[in-house]
Amino acid sequence: MSIKTAVSKKPAGALTAPTSEYEGNFWKTRFPFYAAAFLIPALLTFIAYALFGVYPFNVRSVLVLDLNGQYVHYFEAIRDAFWGGRSMLYSWERNLSGGFQGVIGYYLASPFTLIVILLPRKMILESIMIMQLCKIGSAGVTFTIYAQKSKNVDRLPSVIFGTMYALIAFNAIQMIDPMWLDGPVLLPLVILGVEYLVDDGRKLNYIIPLAILFIANFYIGYMAAIFVAVYFVYYLFFGTKKKFRGAEDYLRVFGRMALATVVVLMCSYIMIMPVYNALALGKFNFSTPDYSFRTMFNPIELVPTLLPNQYYSVNVDEGTRLYGRPEIYCGVLTVTLLPLFYMNKEITRNRKTGYSMLIAVLFFSMWIKPINMMWHGGQDPNWLPYRYSFLLSFVLLSMAADVFPRLGETKVTVKSSALIYTGIAALVYLFTIQMKNFNYNEEKYKYVAKLPYKTEESLNGETFTRIWLGTIAFGLILAALYVVLVNAYSHSGKKKARTALVLCLAGLVIFEEGVNVYDTIWKVHKEVYYSEHKTYDEIQSGPALVDELEEHDSGFYRAEKTFFRNVNDNQAWGLKGISHSSSVMNTRIINFIETLGYTTKSYETRYDGNTPVADSLLGIKYVFDDPARNHDNSENLLSPFYNYLYSSTYVNNSSKETKVDVYENPDALAIGCMADDDIIRLSFLGNDNPFNSMNNFLSSLTGNTPDYSGALEPKQYFKRLPGSENPDVELSECTERDYGGQHCYDALPNAVDPTVRIHITAQTDDYIYMYLKSDNPHKCNMWLGVKDPEDGTYKGRKSGTGQLDGFGSYYDGYDYSIVNIGKFNPGDEIEIRLTIIQTDKSGANEYIMVKDFQFYTLDYEAFHNDIQALKKDEWNLDMKKTTDSFLTGEIDAHEGQIMYTSIPLEPGWTIKVDGKKIPDLYSDTVRNPGESNEMHVYQNNAANAEVGTVAILNALIGVKLPAGHHTVTMKYSPPGFRTGILLLILGIAVLVLFYRYDKKHNPVLLGTAKADSTAKSSGKQSGTVKEETPAAGAKKEILKSKAPANAVKPEKAEEVKAPAPEDEKTAEEMAIEDMSPSEYLESVEKKKSGKKKKSGKKKKR
Repeated sequence: MSIKTAVSKKPAGALTAPTSEYEGNFWKTRFPFYAAAFLIPALLTFIAYALFGVYPFNVRSVLVLDLNGQYVHYFEAIRDAFWGGRSMLYSWERNLSGGFQGVIGYYLASPFTLIVILLPRKMILESIMIMQLCKIGSAGVTFTIYAQKSKNVDRLPSVIFGTMYALIAFNAIQMIDPMWLDGPVLLPLVILGVEYLVDDGRKLNYIIPLAILFIANFYIGYMAAIFVAVYFVYYLFFGTKKKFRGAEDYLRVFGRMALATVVVLMCSYIMIMPVYNALALGKFNFSTPDYSFRTMFNPIELVPTLLPNQYYSVNVDEGTRLYGRPEIYCGVLTVTLLPLFYMNKEITRNRKTGYSMLIAVLFFSMWIKPINMMWHGGQDPNWLPYRYSFLLSFVLLSMAADVFPRLGETKVTVKSSALIYTGIAALVYLFTIQMKNFNYNEEKYKYVAKLPYKTEESLNGETFTRIWLGTIAFGLILAALYVVLVNAYSHSGKKKARTALVLCLAGLVIFEEGVNVYDTIWKVHKEVYYSEHKTYDEIQSGPALVDELEEHDSGFYRAEKTFFRNVNDNQAWGLKGISHSSSVMNTRIINFIETLGYTTKSYETRYDGNTPVADSLLGIKYVFDDPARNHDNSENLLSPFYNYLYSSTYVNNSSKETKVDVYENPDALAIGCMADDDIIRLSFLGNDNPFNSMNNFLSSLTGNTPDYSGALEPKQYFKRLPGSENPDVELSECTERDYGGQHCYDALPNAVDPTVRIHITAQTDDYIYMYLKSDNPHKCNMWLGVKDPEDGTYKGRKSGTGQLDGFGSYYDGYDYSIVNIGKFNPGDEIEIRLTIIQTDKSGANEYIMVKDFQFYTLDYEAFHNDIQALKKDEWNLDMKKTTDSFLTGEIDAHEGQIMYTSIPLEPGWTIKVDGKKIPDLYSDTVRNPGESNEMHVYQNNAANAEVGTVAILNALIGVKLPAGHHTVTMKYSPPGFRTGILLLILGIAVLVLFYRYDKKHNPVLLGTAKADSTAKSSGKQSGTVKEETPAAGAKKEILKSKAPANAVKPEKAEEVKAPAPEDEKTAEEMAIEDMSPSEYLESVEKKKSGKKKKSGKKKKR
């Protein structure tokens, strides 16, 4: 019989034992289990996707919510940057432009992103799915490693725990935000590193995974860092079995932890700093936090979150009752093992107290709103609440893994099993009888179903019956099965029986997790919808259109399009424009774009509401237009003053090849030009009237302004339609009231077609632009008609009948902007009809509010003449040297002028004039500090300077130049990037020093080296061992060790004669592996003292 059978493993929960490189041939004994831990959850997820209908199995894709609206386009962008098409540092494909390192650090810095980068572009959706599966599988591997190393779970059961961790609710749901999955992937390794650091001083196991996590995703890294601090305190005072002699030992560990954390920050600074700077441009002040005390849910509501097939919401809209609950499901087996953790006498009271503390910290963090906001960086999350909930799943699974190896040491009685199941059932019952009180919204899907149920679903035009297993009954059945299996496992003493029971547990866990991930994908789809694969064909064909345009014009310019798959299309197309959505936004730029009448929403900007004035000022030279696209009036999105250039084809959002027309804006300015210095006297533009803002903007650039000592009276390029500020308004099935200075139009209860009819009269044949300012925009439908002088009715110009021309919706998301309502004959009476949309069945509480009716005509001739004057002195870029992050060109300056650029002002730009770096002539000031209208404004101090960088309209870069011919260069480098590279190099050097020091002084590494030496000398390196009995001392130690209950009782030592198999260790190696660091050092001392005693006796003889 093999010696290995007689060797006990280290007691569960003890100090981490030293390991050897020669662990019985890693590829035969450990790799298969790690492979299983990866493949099982990855395959379950893949099967769930296949059954759900993801391409190539059916028509759906993995794109949903922000993965559909933002991240996939970022993957396209970084892929192009990696292969040399664009810059990794700066992006012109976002709102005007901006640093790209912040976007990379917030969304794309995961090592798994390489999968998307390296696979072909045409299969980017499939590569994203592969990346998701790899992250899910990797989470299974890392927790399997943690369960083996920290909790001493046997290899096969550790795969079970790895599978449950890989498919926790957070991971199953947050595949829609794959950049956050790096947190669950790396957390087990970080925590294992904390334990190593406390137990024996090893630091690399803590530094490396945490630094990678910070680099991969700073946001989740921040949450993990908070948890690491809490866990460190727990493990130091409650978790470790290491004995501390006094305050000095504790201080030494605190110092070691602090030093290691500093090295973590050094290694990750290169990504932390760009992300921080990007967030400082707007995310930190995105909303005004409400830190008032409030609880987030009823504690009993956490009961179903521990059961399978429950999904509440990823929304945070309390008005619709959809404020998501913590995503803490981690397997029903975990729930059944948790009571055993507290019932097991082998687990110390101190350890139980410590874990209870961890649970309490995380529970109160989720339950109390201000603490919950702290975990989210001081902000209330916009969608996707409780983004740190995976931490609680990790703690619960850790406790379950802690007790599992002890099941043989403390038998689970039938009474205990019955008590556990009764407790679970009682909690579920308490929740069930209160379900109605929580008023759950179950219109699209049942959050918690008591019993299985059916629904009719459709896929690719086919309808089928979908069977949902539900939550309550399904969860209770699983709990009963797990209780029985766990009880049987604890009473089984034979290896084969225990292995069979573990396989039964594994099969049940695989079934449960597979059902749950499939159910979760379906419910996510029911709430936020997975898009079809073909809808992305449009993005695949977009870059070819941009390449074709660049063949026509190889200069540096902006371009846009009147049709959208999504607001971030430009990132995927490689189109320099203004449409963009990102959490790392520049708030000042978004506000600036809004003042010009474009669509802005939250942290998004989109090319709606465009006018020839705004387009020209921002340098939008070309526009793509799909005349067949299903927006209501293409001509209202496309300026009538642009010149048709050529037509091409692309694959549209219906996966059909269609025509796209390209138009040129003849008035578009270059990225930079000389302008009147009046522009720097105008601090910023207001957002109350975009037409006034554009008049002020262009007038200041051209010098068409009076003395600034009085009220600003700009040239009127846009002229208000006489009488339109107080138009004739006719109401149908609604009433009017004042609401804070706004016209509030309320629909009557049970109204059929509540409408607000606005009447204006055209004075000239100029185009009329409309903007209805509102402080409380509320969706409505918009129609337009012209009065027929013969019968006095309003008719649609297209239909010629009472069917008015549809303009889509207004005040709805992207549809709140300037609208070109058309060109009319002088004297035409026009009706703009706004239909109040009923969202309530009774029609009550529905309204629209208008603060200011704005109808303007454009004096195109005046605008055209003045903009052409600005174009005479443009910045002539040298395209042979110019890149995305480096611009150089020549310009002629005159007295009283400023070089105007449409480049956003943000840290990182270095500007040189004629080869000399110029200073900044502006400072960031705060107006009305501490008040509700507090505002950060760039204040120029350029009066006495001849040259320097100035701020234009609190948003753009300007350069003050002396008169003459100049070469101006602009180079962008992310702030702190060079420092980050230096710190990274130093951090790696420190890691090398730590490794070399630990290799010579750390007891675990010394033990590993000794085991390696023993293995080599015994022929282990060649896969064989010497056929000899271990030394008597070694055998004595082995036989004294306490064998676990699942180990077969050893035969007498004299009978151990068989040579060790190739995949097993010698007895001495096994003993060393199973020892804690302190036990190992103690055994060494005993051997030394034993040798001294023996040699002393020989001398006496």
